[in-house]
Amino acid sequence: MGRTWLKPALVAAATVLVAVTATTVPGSPGAGADVAAAPAPPAAAVFHPVVREPAARTGDYAAEYTVYRPADPDRVRGRLPVVVFGNGACRHTSNDELLTLETLLAAHGFVVVAVGGFDEPALTENGSPEPKVILDAITWAERENDRRGSALRTKLDTHRIGVAGHSCGGIEALVAGADPRVKSVLSLDSGFFADGTLGYGRENLRKLHTPVLFADGGPADVAYPNSGANYDLVTVPAVRVTNPAAGHTGFVYGQRDGNPDPSVREEAVRVLVDWFDFTLNGNRTARGSFLGAGCGLCTTPGWTVTAKNF
Repeated sequence: MGRTWLKPALVAAATVLVAVTATTVPGSPGAGADVAAAPAPPAAAVFHPVVREPAARTGDYAAEYTVYRPADPDRVRGRLPVVVFGNGACRHTSNDELLTLETLLAAHGFVVVAVGGFDEPALTENGSPEPKVILDAITWAERENDRRGSALRTKLDTHRIGVAGHSCGGIEALVAGADPRVKSVLSLDSGFFADGTLGYGRENLRKLHTPVLFADGGPADVAYPNSGANYDLVTVPAVRVTNPAAGHTGFVYGQRDGNPDPSVREEAVRVLVDWFDFTLNGNRTARGSFLGAGCGLCTTPGWTVTAKNF
């Protein structure tokens, strides 16, 4: 991938605190009175220290959650958009598979509410889709924004909520995307099966009301046929991005053609950051990563991009 499109900070390992210099990410234009009038820099251009912490137990939810957030919300100008993330294999107990992606997404100015407990051991559980784990995480964020004593009280923009998920977790995110609170959806190596395998069929695509991104790892990705067919069927604004070197898990584990290569995960992080910066923050620079003849990802070796309905 062309290194002009990446930021060196993306190679940082995911830790409880990402030790880099904080800067500010203004919110989207028109998002509220606390947003500065000056155009916001793209989220990819800024990098915050990140705290990983257990979500406060404020209700009876379908899962426990782990939160990734900028360490000092007061250093972020404007309220923070929220992204809820579901795990591959619909793991609802542990939170480890997507730790690096989620940490780095938070480092660029998002609050990530991830399915799975903070201190649960890494598990190889295989669950079934439960979209409620995504929807309850949105409810958690709404409550946390109002809760006295919360480090995030009044810091979240609950009108800018995205949902994402890997593999089986992507099905959860696609179903949850019908919720009116959701403003953006990202399906990572995922998509509904034609026969409704896992309990949810492609008729659910008709319920989407926001922009949706389908990202997949090419023919070696078991989700590749579903990703393409789902993209073809949706009627909302949609983007499909493919990198055949990644397969089904290369974006998550940093593997290119089955070999260790963190750069492919860097590329995936940039896709996530730009997508949510575009669709939640309204950033035009981030928009240019996906749309237009000279879009950033279009001209990046190894990637193909298609878009419709914008």
